[in-house]
Parts: sequence; C-alpha cells; structure tokens
Amino acid sequence: MHIKSGLLEKIPGVLHGFGSLDEEVPSPLKEIFDRTHASWRQVHGTACVRLDAPHTQGLEADAFWTEKTGLAVAVVTADCVPILLARRDGTRVGAIHAGWRGTIAHITRHFFEAVGDSPTDWVAAIGPSIGPCCYEVSEELAGDFAREFPDIAAAAVPRFRHLDLPAINEAELKRLGVADVELLRACTRCSVSATGAPLFRSYRREGGKTRQYSVISC
Repeated sequence: MHIKSGLLEKIPGVLHGFGSLDEEVPSPLKEIFDRTHASWRQVHGTACVRLDAPHTQGLEADAFWTEKTGLAVAVVTADCVPILLARRDGTRVGAIHAGWRGTIAHITRHFFEAVGDSPTDWVAAIGPSIGPCCYEVSEELAGDFAREFPDIAAAAVPRFRHLDLPAINEAELKRLGVADVELLRACTRCSVSATGAPLFRSYRREGGKTRQYSVISC
C-alpha cells in the first residue's frame, strides 16, 4: 500500500507517493528511486539541497528540490512529517522531512528561501506521520511550541503535552502563501488495517531502524 495526494495527482508530469509498512518505497516510484535517488543523511535541521544529477553522494539535509526531469526527490520518515511539494506548472518538485526540531525551526520557510520561488506558485501534500493522538512530549517542549506558534497554539498543542505536527506544518505552509495544501491524516503509530495489522512504520511503536520513503519526481 502507498498513499497518494489528489492535489499532486493534478500537477502535469509529476509522479509521487508516500510509503508504508509494506511498500517502503511507493511501488510506482521504485524504478526511478532505485535508478536516481541521492545518498543523504537527515539531521533534523533546516538545510535544503538542490539535486541536479542522479546518485548525488554524501548529503546532510532535511529538504530537497529539483527541476531536473526524471530525478527522484525523497525523504525518509518513521513518525516525522513528510511533505511533498510541486510547482503548479510541474517544473519543480521538492520533499521536506519535518520532525519537531525542523518544524519549530520553520523548515518550510527555509525550503522556499533556498528554492527562491514564490510559495504561491506551489502546492503541497502532508503525508502520514504520528498524530496528536499519539505524539506525547514533555510539558516543556509543548510550551515551546505554544510560544513559537502563538496564533495557532490551540491547534499546535490540542491537549496537554500532545503536539499536532501535521497541523502546524499545514498552517506554516498556508502562512507562507501555499494556498493549496492537502493534509493526509493517518497516524503512523496507531493506524491499522481491517485485521488490526499496522499500516505504517513507526519509531515510537517499533524503535530504531524502521523507515518509509516519500518520493516525488517531475
């Protein structure tokens, strides 16, 4: 199973997908991913890297973009928020890994600063990640988020010590000028199939060395 965004599906020439437990790499993107994806390490920062050639090596970043046709852009998550983005004309695409550190540091703003393009020309889809149902944090961290995002504090911290990272990133993207944002609500920790089997990889449920990829290409 892989997840798609109806919004991104409408962008000409763009292929995309969010991975899951049984499709670590979304099946429609696997060939292009295996053939072109970069080698990178996500460091929970705000660095955004432009990709211009297949199999770029040794990157340390949490956001990527390209305007090169046929090149896979991807991030890996296991509870953090994956965001896939595309320019409305299909000429540029990007991917963002937004954990709590990236979110509170406004990684979406850093992405558009790096791309040098107007956010009004882009659309975005926020994929499966840990939801406010399961994302319990320290009281101190919850307070830090409420202070950093005072205009959406009630949505950012919907109940005591619980964060809603997808909602925060949705609000951030819209504040930047991305008018069309699709939030695909599915908690990676507690979403299950009809038989009760987990649907997604989850660091909080499984521990380390678990992952799924969100991939986009133009």
